[in-house]
Amino acid sequence: MGVVSTRVGAALALLVSIAAFALATVAFMSTVRDDSPTRGRLVPTRVNSDSTDLPQAFPLDDFVLGRDSDGDFHAFYVYPPGYFGHVRGCRVVWDPDAVIDGPRGRAGPGLYLEPCGGAHFDRDGALVSGPADRGLDEFEVEPGVDGVIVDTRRLLCGRAFVPPTTTPTVTSETATPTPSGRERCERVTPDTP
Repeated sequence: MGVVSTRVGAALALLVSIAAFALATVAFMSTVRDDSPTRGRLVPTRVNSDSTDLPQAFPLDDFVLGRDSDGDFHAFYVYPPGYFGHVRGCRVVWDPDAVIDGPRGRAGPGLYLEPCGGAHFDRDGALVSGPADRGLDEFEVEPGVDGVIVDTRRLLCGRAFVPPTTTPTVTSETATPTPSGRERCERVTPDTP
């Protein structure tokens, strides 16, 4: 009888220690991803130079990681640029077969689509057509040991849309340079207008 109760006690102690470890892990992870004014975290991914060229979605951290036309990685914010796409809960999706003739010429195959407003963005995140004032907002990426690391603490605004012109633009040495469109953007999600 003593051997059985010892085994039951050991099994119960093991079960309690596993539950305590699980609770401690949950408590730690909640401190890593917080809702402070600087939201976000560093997200290590397993996406590396050997990975597929198709963009991969990371829904918990609100980004899609894919390669641009030069093969460099970009982590695009899943919400389209502008306030109203966020409020409606629209999320940008990747369509590998999409092709469109826009003001900049033919784009695709493969475009990011914004289903609510109908905007189209190329692999580089640039606006190809549709009702948006700039390209896709994105997070900074850097190479890591096992793959790309995405910094979701800082959201960069997408590049401003500049329609093609038929006349050359005249610039002078004293002209103020146009903004690059890479300033920091504020996140606007459906639960925080």
